[in-house]
Amino acid sequence: MSLHPPAPTDFAGAVDAWAQTVQSVLDLGRTLRPGDEGHATDCPGWTVFDQVAHVASAEAAVAGDPVPDLDVSGHAHVRHAFGARMERLVESRRGRTLDDLLDELEWRLAERLAAYRAEGVTGEEEVEGPFGPTRLVDLVAVRTFDVWMHEQDLREALERPGGLDGPAAATSVAWVFRQLPRVVAKDAGIEPGNAVVLDLTGPTVGRVGARVEEQDGRAVGIPLFIGEDVEHPDVVTTTLSMSTRVAMRLAGGRRAPEDLPVTVSGDDDVARRVLAALAITP
Repeated sequence: MSLHPPAPTDFAGAVDAWAQTVQSVLDLGRTLRPGDEGHATDCPGWTVFDQVAHVASAEAAVAGDPVPDLDVSGHAHVRHAFGARMERLVESRRGRTLDDLLDELEWRLAERLAAYRAEGVTGEEEVEGPFGPTRLVDLVAVRTFDVWMHEQDLREALERPGGLDGPAAATSVAWVFRQLPRVVAKDAGIEPGNAVVLDLTGPTVGRVGARVEEQDGRAVGIPLFIGEDVEHPDVVTTTLSMSTRVAMRLAGGRRAPEDLPVTVSGDDDVARRVLAALAITP
């Protein structure tokens, strides 16, 4: 895997990346024009207002606030238990003003930074994450991916592009890159003897690949470009080239592959299946 600019490799850098994308959400929210908060976004069922409510409420949950017991079964975009949990947090903030939400998010940013940058905190501490116990540094990376994806939802809805080449973008792309072997072999069901390369043309530039091998009767994705001097069996390689924006809209399930510009070199069927499987957010 290659990536430029690279994702942060230490806890302080991970915290800075998270803080940068949260601040971007704040900056976008503070500069909305009248009526902007009601615009629909690429995230199904959520407006610009709901996006800000989600970011604020998710950070509140990280801080230990309880999830309110609200009925969200009437929302068609809620498809599973995790989505219902997130929707309850957003629902509890509907009816408040946008400025109030932004004030909450600003306060949460300061609160979490104080906790993350406190003396003696290394990032190796075990904490409760959205999917169970995890290291603090990994929780911050997940939060960065989530906030940055919603920052991009806001930018798309408001037609204010940006934030595609900073540390939060690199953290988010690196997270997606690490999923590629599983996406190719398991989610897309690509047969052994194939390899897939994902080539990002920028602003965050990167390249990652995975080949599929049969192990114990099942297809397994093996990372390429890991710097090891290892002989690989002959494979048929399909390369998918696209911009950072396109790759991450696909990874977030925000747009359909046929609606976005992707250059394919290789097997069209393999490309179609992998592009469909790239939607990896819950």
